[in-house]
Amino acid sequence: MESNVLSWSVAVLMGFEPRNYPYLNKCVPLGEYEAVLDFKIWAKKVMGISCYFTQKNTGVKFQLTVYRRRRDELYMMDESDIDFKFCAVNAVYVINIALSDKGKTILKKASIPKC
Repeated sequence: MESNVLSWSVAVLMGFEPRNYPYLNKCVPLGEYEAVLDFKIWAKKVMGISCYFTQKNTGVKFQLTVYRRRRDELYMMDESDIDFKFCAVNAVYVINIALSDKGKTILKKASIPKC
């Protein structure tokens, strides 16, 4: 399976606007809800993937980073089975966003909605 994570320059050339997706705590809705994963870009300063979401019921755009796990080098959270290096874009996910112990927004869990 081939990764579908983009570089910054390729994403911009394809017409994506990463700057329209804030990452500040006050801009990222907390809780569990459905969101569309619009696109993904390799993070610049960490081993991670910046994921650009749109909350389905409000249209709010935001970004979160999924970090590579050291133990197996997968880009996923412990409570999920989705590897963000390979997961589909333009797809709906049920995501759970919370605050870390340090007060930063984190993606705690992601799953595919049940029909």
